[in-house]
Amino acid sequence: MEKAKALYGKMVDFKLFGIILLAVTGFLYLGAVMPIEGKSELGTKILLVASAALVAISALFFTISRMYYQRLMKSEEGMQLLHRKYNRK
Repeated sequence: MEKAKALYGKMVDFKLFGIILLAVTGFLYLGAVMPIEGKSELGTKILLVASAALVAISALFFTISRMYYQRLMKSEEGMQLLHRKYNRK
């Protein structure tokens, strides 16, 4: 059961990392597209590249989270743990 709890913790952590990176990406993208006086074209390009890179990293984190979820679904202990966590009232 401890292994299932560790996998569940990693699954949740990677999902949260992905969500946080998407939020940061939104702010970077807004900084890139908003017309701000004194902003250089190089700064805009850097923000756009950073935004695209963070979206890619976020997708990677969501994929890793999905892999942990699938590992949990393959094990009996993992299925019981997921069932308990998702069916709370």
